[in-house]
Amino acid sequence: MTNLVFFSNEIPFIAYGDSHLVVMFFSLLLLALILTASKKLSSEKNLLISRCLTLILALSVVVYTIFELALGRFSIVEDLPLSLCNLFALVAPFTLWNPKQKYFEPIYFLVMAGTFQAIVTPDLYYDYPAYEFFKYWITHVGLVLLMIHCMVCFALYPTAMGIVKTFGWLNVYVVMLFPINHLLDANYFYLIAKPINPSILDFFGPWPVYILVAEIPVSYTHLTLPTTPYV
Repeated sequence: MTNLVFFSNEIPFIAYGDSHLVVMFFSLLLLALILTASKKLSSEKNLLISRCLTLILALSVVVYTIFELALGRFSIVEDLPLSLCNLFALVAPFTLWNPKQKYFEPIYFLVMAGTFQAIVTPDLYYDYPAYEFFKYWITHVGLVLLMIHCMVCFALYPTAMGIVKTFGWLNVYVVMLFPINHLLDANYFYLIAKPINPSILDFFGPWPVYILVAEIPVSYTHLTLPTTPYV
């Protein structure tokens, strides 16, 4: 099985290479399709679409983990669903099965601030057609599409107070991750080191300076921008 290219980890991903550009192109097409179709569909059909998206997101994480375990590649240092993208994808069927403001809002802010950035500057190591390639783009693009779909179809709009709450919950989560990273010698949420691939964190100085820079002005700006048209 490991001889199949799908299970290979030998093709390195190149940011803004052919596969990256193709993914971004089709992501824009899917976004346009969702925005156009949602206006013509009933609320029941739109709810069905959002539920299908939540199941696809969760399954992508579960199937990826099964592959990692079966191939002997699973590592608690890298593969636990502790990054926000993996965590949100895994719990999507529970938090957004019936979209509600209290669950939608914090996920929306963090997805539009962090997950969207992960599409533009991906922290991905293996290229098409490796299964990690598919899992990465399904979770990241899928989360963005799901948030926009919920906002447009169910009139769930971010609020100024939601920014404050999300910022608070984000800091609680970061505090919880520090001892976990220490115990596992891991780097979840990039609290120990920057990602290997180029990212916006490269402009914020060395550790721990980049954490403080991202924590205060940048995090607040990222959380504020997605709500600007609605407040």
